[in-house]
Amino acid sequence: MFLEPNLTKYASTLFPGSEPTLLSILWAYSALVPTKNISLSLTLRFNEIHGFLLNNILLNEHLKNYPPSELYRQGFWKWAIVQLENLSRNDEDSEIDERIYANYFSLGTSVRSGAPPNSYITHYWYPSDSRIRTPPLEEDTIKTITLLESRTTIEAGTTGLRTWRASLILARYLLQHPELVAYSNVLELGSGTGFIGILVASLQLHAVISSSTSNLAGYVHTPSVYLTDVNSVVLARCQSNVQLPCNRSSSHPNIKYRSLDWLDSLSCWESMISFFGEARADMILGADIVFDPALVPPLVRTLSLALQCKHTRLAIIVLTVRNEGTLAYFLDEIRKELEIAEVDSTATSTPLSEILDQVDTGLPVKIFKISQAK
Repeated sequence: MFLEPNLTKYASTLFPGSEPTLLSILWAYSALVPTKNISLSLTLRFNEIHGFLLNNILLNEHLKNYPPSELYRQGFWKWAIVQLENLSRNDEDSEIDERIYANYFSLGTSVRSGAPPNSYITHYWYPSDSRIRTPPLEEDTIKTITLLESRTTIEAGTTGLRTWRASLILARYLLQHPELVAYSNVLELGSGTGFIGILVASLQLHAVISSSTSNLAGYVHTPSVYLTDVNSVVLARCQSNVQLPCNRSSSHPNIKYRSLDWLDSLSCWESMISFFGEARADMILGADIVFDPALVPPLVRTLSLALQCKHTRLAIIVLTVRNEGTLAYFLDEIRKELEIAEVDSTATSTPLSEILDQVDTGLPVKIFKISQAK
């Protein structure tokens, strides 16, 4: 677990004097990172760690309103108390605040069986492009994206109720290149929890505010965001997350939700063309939507129909490579109808907190730009 350099720099406006290691604990707690993956700097003293845990995690108003699951909090505060008690042995004047103990005991210590409960997860980011950042930098420079997610791989027969690593990679890419979506109508395929939709909507709102402040002509309206998924349960969760009051996207005036079945591109393509014409999307996005060979033909056809619309200029698709054969099949089918180019997915300085995902961490992720064949 680590903090990106730029995120650490701007985090100091929220937590003056805080060590990067302490900030990484906040990110970890917010994202339900297992405590075995959290480390403390040996140079930190009891008072530094104790004060940060108390004031910036336990008493954090956002995390009170949108907390990690009780099961995770139980494990985290047990770990935190052990760390503090170990440090206090070397400092007779150190004392753990009774509120930390009271909080831990209020969570209970019983062992629970069955699937882990749904949980709020919070990601931290900041607008890296000065063109879409409202001047001057204020103390709320760091933004949050909060989601209610499943903690299981599959729930209710779908994988769409949790955020997968490919979405984080796509988010980091968009934060490096916010101009791709900040002033464009965007349509997402397979929107899942709404993570990308929340980020895109936030970038658009930042751009509109900055454009108005800077008197930039031509960008006084808010572009649209279309969020689509085939599963009604997933789409309902997506909408609920986007509309959480803590998310900037909740004030976006032009977000729409639509059930979209890619299979319709093979049988009811006229209605799909009509929908894409209505959406008037400049940009198509999709993350981790190529995982089943059976979905490749309808997805490729859906992308082809979308890119036939005069407004739509580009699709950016981010794929986790779980099976080389499935990836090769997708690329072969795409090249029959469209142009595709892989782009660099490495991030040199990205303004999104990095988390450890225990499901698909370590798997390669590829970013592709897809457009109409010339």
